[in-house]
Amino acid sequence: GKVELDWGTEDSEYLQKVELHSEGALNEVRPDIIVYNAGTDILDGDPLGGLSISPQGIVKRDEIVFRAARRRGIPILMVTSGGYQKKTARIIADSILNLNQQGLIGEEALEEEEEGSSSLVTSVMCK
Repeated sequence: GKVELDWGTEDSEYLQKVELHSEGALNEVRPDIIVYNAGTDILDGDPLGGLSISPQGIVKRDEIVFRAARRRGIPILMVTSGGYQKKTARIIADSILNLNQQGLIGEEALEEEEEGSSSLVTSVMCK
Protein backbone atom coordinates (compact mmCIF):
# COMPACT_ATOMS: atom_id res chain seq x y z
CA GLY A 1 0.00 0.00 0.00
CA LYS A 2 0.83 3.65 -0.20
CA VAL A 3 2.66 5.29 2.72
CA GLU A 4 2.15 9.04 3.09
CA LEU A 5 5.07 11.19 4.25
CA ASP A 6 5.03 14.91 4.99
CA TRP A 7 7.34 17.29 3.14
CA GLY A 8 10.65 17.45 5.03
CA THR A 9 10.24 14.11 6.86
CA GLU A 10 13.49 13.22 8.63
CA ASP A 11 15.32 9.95 9.40
CA SER A 12 13.56 8.84 12.58
CA GLU A 13 9.99 8.93 11.26
CA TYR A 14 11.02 7.72 7.80
CA LEU A 15 12.99 4.70 9.02
CA GLN A 16 10.24 3.74 11.46
CA LYS A 17 7.73 3.73 8.60
CA VAL A 18 10.07 1.83 6.27
CA GLU A 19 10.53 -0.90 8.86
CA LEU A 20 6.86 -1.11 9.82
CA HIS A 21 5.50 -1.13 6.28
CA SER A 22 8.15 -3.35 4.68
CA GLU A 23 7.61 -5.96 7.41
CA GLY A 24 3.84 -5.70 7.04
CA ALA A 25 3.89 -5.89 3.25
CA LEU A 26 6.23 -8.90 3.21
CA ASN A 27 4.13 -10.71 5.80
CA GLU A 28 1.00 -10.09 3.76
CA VAL A 29 2.26 -10.66 0.21
CA ARG A 30 5.06 -13.24 0.69
CA PRO A 31 6.72 -12.66 -2.72
CA ASP A 32 9.07 -15.10 -4.46
CA ILE A 33 11.51 -12.25 -5.21
CA ILE A 34 11.82 -8.58 -4.28
CA VAL A 35 12.79 -5.90 -6.79
CA TYR A 36 13.85 -3.04 -4.52
CA ASN A 37 13.91 0.44 -6.06
CA ALA A 38 16.44 2.15 -3.77
CA GLY A 39 15.99 5.75 -4.86
CA THR A 40 18.09 8.49 -3.32
CA ASP A 41 15.90 11.47 -4.16
CA ILE A 42 14.80 11.31 -0.50
CA LEU A 43 18.18 12.80 0.45
CA ASP A 44 18.08 16.14 2.28
CA GLY A 45 18.59 18.92 -0.28
CA ASP A 46 17.41 16.94 -3.31
CA PRO A 47 15.47 19.33 -5.56
CA LEU A 48 12.72 16.80 -6.34
CA GLY A 49 12.40 14.48 -3.35
CA GLY A 50 10.93 16.73 -0.70
CA LEU A 51 12.27 14.70 2.23
CA SER A 52 15.18 15.42 4.58
CA ILE A 53 16.86 12.03 4.91
CA SER A 54 20.56 11.93 5.82
CA PRO A 55 23.14 9.79 4.01
CA GLN A 56 23.20 7.53 7.09
CA GLY A 57 19.40 7.27 6.89
CA ILE A 58 19.62 5.97 3.33
CA VAL A 59 22.24 3.39 4.33
CA LYS A 60 20.03 2.29 7.25
CA ARG A 61 16.94 2.13 5.02
CA ASP A 62 18.68 -0.27 2.66
CA GLU A 63 19.82 -2.39 5.60
CA ILE A 64 16.24 -2.56 6.96
CA VAL A 65 14.89 -3.72 3.60
CA PHE A 66 17.65 -6.31 3.06
CA ARG A 67 17.25 -7.66 6.61
CA ALA A 68 13.50 -8.05 6.13
CA ALA A 69 14.10 -10.00 2.91
CA ARG A 70 16.88 -12.05 4.45
CA ARG A 71 14.80 -13.08 7.49
CA ARG A 72 12.23 -14.54 5.12
CA GLY A 73 14.71 -16.12 2.70
CA ILE A 74 13.47 -13.96 -0.19
CA PRO A 75 15.98 -13.08 -2.95
CA ILE A 76 16.27 -9.33 -3.50
CA LEU A 77 17.37 -7.31 -6.53
CA MET A 78 18.37 -3.75 -5.67
CA VAL A 79 18.15 -1.10 -8.38
CA THR A 80 18.88 2.57 -7.92
CA SER A 81 16.94 5.53 -9.22
CA GLY A 82 16.35 9.14 -8.42
CA GLY A 83 18.89 11.21 -6.60
CA TYR A 84 20.20 14.31 -8.24
CA GLN A 85 23.14 15.36 -6.10
CA LYS A 86 26.83 14.69 -6.68
CA LYS A 87 27.16 12.87 -3.35
CA THR A 88 24.55 10.25 -4.32
CA ALA A 89 27.08 7.81 -5.83
CA ARG A 90 29.13 7.84 -2.61
CA ILE A 91 26.02 7.15 -0.53
CA ILE A 92 25.06 4.20 -2.74
CA ALA A 93 28.61 2.85 -2.47
CA ASP A 94 28.54 3.28 1.32
CA SER A 95 25.24 1.44 1.48
CA ILE A 96 26.56 -1.49 -0.55
CA LEU A 97 29.68 -1.64 1.64
CA ASN A 98 27.44 -1.66 4.73
CA LEU A 99 25.24 -4.44 3.32
CA ASN A 100 28.40 -6.46 2.71
CA GLN A 101 29.79 -5.74 6.20
CA GLN A 102 26.46 -6.80 7.72
CA GLY A 103 26.63 -10.11 5.82
CA LEU A 104 23.51 -9.30 3.80
CA ILE A 105 25.31 -9.49 0.43
CA GLY A 106 28.64 -10.82 -0.77
CA GLU A 107 30.64 -13.92 0.06
CA GLU A 108 29.25 -14.36 3.56
CA ALA A 109 25.69 -14.28 2.22
CA LEU A 110 26.65 -16.81 -0.46
CA GLU A 111 28.27 -19.12 2.11
CA GLU A 112 25.10 -19.06 4.20
CA GLU A 113 23.09 -19.84 1.06
CA GLU A 114 25.26 -22.86 0.38
CA GLU A 115 24.58 -24.01 3.95
CA GLY A 116 20.88 -23.69 3.23
CA SER A 117 20.11 -21.14 5.95
CA SER A 118 18.87 -18.36 3.68
CA SER A 119 18.29 -17.40 0.09
CA LEU A 120 20.81 -15.76 -2.19
CA VAL A 121 20.89 -12.00 -1.83
CA THR A 122 22.42 -10.04 -4.68
CA SER A 123 22.64 -6.33 -5.33
CA VAL A 124 22.82 -4.73 -8.73
CA MET A 125 23.35 -1.06 -9.42
CA CYS A 126 21.74 0.64 -12.39
CA LYS A 127 21.63 4.35 -12.97
